[in-house]
Amino acid sequence: MKLKKAAVTLLAAMVASATLIGCGSNEKPAETTTAPATESTGTETTQAAPVSAGEQTPRVLTFASQSVGSTAYAKTAALAQVMNKYLPEGWSVETSPISSGGPAGTLLVETGQTDMGEGINISNKLLVEGTYQEGVAPVQNVSSILGGTDYAYYLIMFTGEFKKEHGVTTLEEVIEKKIPFRLVTKANGSAGELGAAQLLNIIGITYDDITSWGGEVYHIAPNEMADMLKENRADISIDIVGLGQAAMSELTLTKEMYFPALSEESLNGLAELGYVIKDMPANSWGGQTEVIKTATNSANITVSNSLPDDLVYEMTKAIVEHKDELVELVPVMEQYTPEFSGEASRNGLPLHPGAIKYYEEAGLEH
Repeated sequence: MKLKKAAVTLLAAMVASATLIGCGSNEKPAETTTAPATESTGTETTQAAPVSAGEQTPRVLTFASQSVGSTAYAKTAALAQVMNKYLPEGWSVETSPISSGGPAGTLLVETGQTDMGEGINISNKLLVEGTYQEGVAPVQNVSSILGGTDYAYYLIMFTGEFKKEHGVTTLEEVIEKKIPFRLVTKANGSAGELGAAQLLNIIGITYDDITSWGGEVYHIAPNEMADMLKENRADISIDIVGLGQAAMSELTLTKEMYFPALSEESLNGLAELGYVIKDMPANSWGGQTEVIKTATNSANITVSNSLPDDLVYEMTKAIVEHKDELVELVPVMEQYTPEFSGEASRNGLPLHPGAIKYYEEAGLEH
């Protein structure tokens, strides 16, 4: 499936933006090393020769996260805190809030701006295939250590006014009837916007089709999305969001919203792209009284291929074997299932050799 240009931003612009943010912060830039030759098989990465932590000078590793105060930042900080208790002497991990989310964490590692990041399985899969954007080569310098640290759900909402005016109950019905509507998604380049573009492509339209019917499309921040829906300046939102996200929670508690389910055909199309089909529990949002079958993406931890194998082994072990400590620090980690950490579908990138070694010794699927 070929995404339209409007579906994603230029990767070069994203990387440049991340660079500017990093330069404007007080964080020390990541020390870079030359990565050994690697060969990607699509399921794992092999190196020319194992690299030992003893062969590199111990240092502070930078772990790219989203902005301070976000759920993603709290989770990244908790992961770093737990890892720091079990890493070889002299090594430590420090959270650096310079990622814009979505593919940005993986790209920051790929370009050597950070040592670690948080990736999303769906965008990772496209990046490793070289299909995230036409003409962009597959990533080569980054791999994964584990996935499933968090899940974000497709959340589609109609304003109560839009549903009542047009008498529609599904997104597919709106599109089939070519009803003009004002759509809001997250900003270009985000996992939410990528998911919106992919869903529309599965149904058979693009953003341009919506505007050709007399509709409008806005790619904006979550708070702005909520404000536009609340003030009836938008009719429909398509997002991929963690349960309890503040802006949407506040919106659904103060305004009547309708939560349409996707058709089986749409869900099957998303599953083919790598999304995990799950039930969104009832009452996850104000006014959502029934369970909704929907699609989710999976967050994972990405690392530079240049990191020593035994160091990455200890990183992986620290997280997989200490979920209780993570949940105590940040409750969202309760949904993390350690036994599935190495599954390809939850990572989207090849696993680092150090992670593979741990999974093999622990007898876990990878």
